[in-house]
Amino acid sequence: MEVLILCAGAADKSWSGPKSRRPLRTRGKRQSQKIGAWLGKQRLAPDLVLTSSDLRSRVTAQKALKAAGWTARNIKRSDELSAGSLPTLPKEGTYLLVLPPKAAGELLKMLGFDPEVTPGVLYQLAQRAGKTCLIERIDPRDLPDLFPYPAPDGPECRERPAYYYTQSAVIPFRRSGDETEILIVGSSSGRHWVVPKGIVEPGFDPAVSASVEAREEAGVTGKVGEKPLGTFTYQKWGATCEVAVYAMEVTDVIEDEAWEERHRNRKWVPAAIAGQLLHQPAFAPMISAI
Repeated sequence: MEVLILCAGAADKSWSGPKSRRPLRTRGKRQSQKIGAWLGKQRLAPDLVLTSSDLRSRVTAQKALKAAGWTARNIKRSDELSAGSLPTLPKEGTYLLVLPPKAAGELLKMLGFDPEVTPGVLYQLAQRAGKTCLIERIDPRDLPDLFPYPAPDGPECRERPAYYYTQSAVIPFRRSGDETEILIVGSSSGRHWVVPKGIVEPGFDPAVSASVEAREEAGVTGKVGEKPLGTFTYQKWGATCEVAVYAMEVTDVIEDEAWEERHRNRKWVPAAIAGQLLHQPAFAPMISAI
């Protein structure tokens, strides 16, 4: 058995809400991703990932797993971890346990260790001859600031984890008589018109990821085409991002009150002019193919 105990990353110091909802700060996200890249390089894929109930720990686990190149969809919340005790684990396997630093320190003391505990640090333990041994303490401050591309140990180094550079977008459309209309939405800054686009997370099909972006950014659901309309590239995070673009025939528009990103504007426009309004010109020829 191998147990990996990961301290949740550094949290937002200015947070004034419930402690359980305290988010990670930028440094905490980076700590989590660096640890994830290390796990990927070591091929330490966990058979089970358990977190305490707080948001900080869950997001730490998500970011670490995705930076390693693994899915973050199988994380489970542990009532035992939330209560400060070690969960009952099968005798064989690799387990990743994520909880706040103070709780991690208390758990390690229960196991007979008293190491320095700080946000984002990973403790690698293993059962040897019936005894629990501390194999290594991995501090994100000692890990590279750049990430291997492609993950987990590619020859190139980039500013962000490898999965950031594979993206998908969706062009939501509907038929109105003989006319095709395209749904465009305001960018996060509010300065441009865009269509839903985002990073393809490990474990997600690009088309599925595109449909998730459509629901979140445009507040619509529908049928996504099996094949992309095309692809384009652009520069971000010091390298090239490749975007696969899908068409989605809208079947349902979520009401504003239930729309996750209702701070954005959205409007239907004729396909003939949609390409002219969008900030990214690469979409124009793809809209013509719908």
